[in-house]
Amino acid sequence: YGPFWICTTLIFVAASIGTFVTYIAHKLKKKEWDYDINLVTWSAGVFYGYVTVVPLILYVILKYFSAPSGLVQLFCLYGYSLFVFIPALCLSVVPVEIFRWVIAGVAGFMSATFVALNLKAHINSAGERWFLIVTGIFLLQLALAVVLKLYLFTVTV
Repeated sequence: YGPFWICTTLIFVAASIGTFVTYIAHKLKKKEWDYDINLVTWSAGVFYGYVTVVPLILYVILKYFSAPSGLVQLFCLYGYSLFVFIPALCLSVVPVEIFRWVIAGVAGFMSATFVALNLKAHINSAGERWFLIVTGIFLLQLALAVVLKLYLFTVTV
């Protein structure tokens, strides 16, 4: 149940922190503010979709290379790898754009490292293609961090 609850927590943290940050930014500039309900549905689609689709693709790739892996374990691994984005989203309250980029980058790197280290034995048994798999894992996790930065950590007034 852990990966499900981490994703669910991320959805509500992303929506509430994103709403709070935009509210404060609008009030500081003395502009009218409206709540954006799409933030909840968008973050739900991103987090639940990522934790479902990416492990499925990785499972197929590992099976293709005859590497031992379990689908449930991959779902759990990717769900737990998103935990680092909870404190990252909380730190995105700081209104310094470069700080938000650094936080998103560090969270993405930590998440990618967590997945790669935990899949090390499976990836090593994939033979010579292990580097491509690790690169793909890192790029997907970093892409998630960039998407989160652009849509959740960015405030426009």
